[in-house]
Amino acid sequence: MTPATTADAKGAVRESMIRVSRERIAEVQEANFHATMDLVFRGHAYYKRVFAARGLSRADFRSLDDLQKLPLTWKKDYITAPQDFILRVDDLPEEMRVVWDTMHTTGTTGTPTPFVQTTFDFYNILTINRRALEIRGVRSTDLVANLFPLTIYPYGAYIRTIHACTVMNIPVVNLTPGRPSPFFQWSSGMAEVVATIQRTKATILWGVASYVRRVILAAEEAGADFSSVRLCFVTGEAVTEAMRADMTNRLEKLGAKSPWISVSYGATEMQVGTVECTPGAGYHNPGPEEFHFSIVDPQTHAPVPDGQRGLVVLTHLNRRGTILLRYAMGDTSTIVRTPCPHCGSQTDRLIELPQRADDFVKVRGMLINPGAIGHALIEDLGVAEYQLEIDREDAHDPLSMDKLTVRIARDGADAALAAAAANVVKSVSGVRAEIEVVPMSAIYDPERSLKSKRLIDRRKG
Repeated sequence: MTPATTADAKGAVRESMIRVSRERIAEVQEANFHATMDLVFRGHAYYKRVFAARGLSRADFRSLDDLQKLPLTWKKDYITAPQDFILRVDDLPEEMRVVWDTMHTTGTTGTPTPFVQTTFDFYNILTINRRALEIRGVRSTDLVANLFPLTIYPYGAYIRTIHACTVMNIPVVNLTPGRPSPFFQWSSGMAEVVATIQRTKATILWGVASYVRRVILAAEEAGADFSSVRLCFVTGEAVTEAMRADMTNRLEKLGAKSPWISVSYGATEMQVGTVECTPGAGYHNPGPEEFHFSIVDPQTHAPVPDGQRGLVVLTHLNRRGTILLRYAMGDTSTIVRTPCPHCGSQTDRLIELPQRADDFVKVRGMLINPGAIGHALIEDLGVAEYQLEIDREDAHDPLSMDKLTVRIARDGADAALAAAAANVVKSVSGVRAEIEVVPMSAIYDPERSLKSKRLIDRRKG
């Protein structure tokens, strides 16, 4: 099969891709993969070097299964030379050569890395973002409150939220919380964010998970009416079932009728999220013709069977700007390709909450899961905000014993809460922690940071 070439034919295929059979999805994926590999061999600097180093020719890639011949592409490879990941083929149609926009992703260096879209890519991004909203149950009557911050470097979450609403033909109110720069004067403080949601009767709150939760907490403090809210789209951080339940319960107290928290898993390298059709249904790939996901063994990097946990690996199938093949997302999860029992979608789904492969940390020789500690603090104690800090007992002695401090937000001293928290942390992690009950501002200032910093490890660096 060759990819459809006319706008009408291709549009028809793309609009139905999550509903067609697995055989049809596989057929389109293979066709797009072949077209991409033809272009990559012609004009992709990074992979041409990889091909040459491994003695690989175009004939070595007959199907997606042959991707195993390539090493994993790691984020460090990409951020070291991002320009080398941009396709450069001069005889493509204009839409495939014109740079429409450039988003940025952060890396270990802290310097944002460009991720380039051509006009062709942008058109496809609109399609898959609309499809993601349809999977999530967005209605023509919805109004979205965009709670992502404006930043100095353009990034996907803020801008693609606007684009997704545009292509769905629904209104969006951009609150622009935070303070990106002293040159920007239109930031909304928390009180204004809450008041605007109430005034506009927004039905969907969309933003970073911890910030959306903080907006809900602030609405409680203000006695706001959030009865219009029916959905929260949250991303950017792991969301436990305890956190989902906590946010849902608080929204109901604010007047919301049967609200639910819709979690997505995505990345700048996708410009969209894999999304839930209902809580617990798994994270649906809204663009199977655009993205091929595989799960590989963390040690050998060999593919593992569907249903088995491993590293999440992404391959772009239909891009003309930045292209990544066998790209390690840095998370572990499990994938299935059976129909969703809730919505009937045939697209692949990540059925376990993706977790950073390096999330576990050692404290006093014990491997602990900071996320599990946070889950217990929220579920068992109803904690609003928390923060873990790991340091040495003697900060100047690299050989001294580790010290775990857990900060809990609460106005005024609370000895009973501190004692209960100490017991919870010890029970979950096996490590005894010092508990500090502190004001919210000591942990999290929503006027300056839109994402809670849950873990600080001062032993590093």
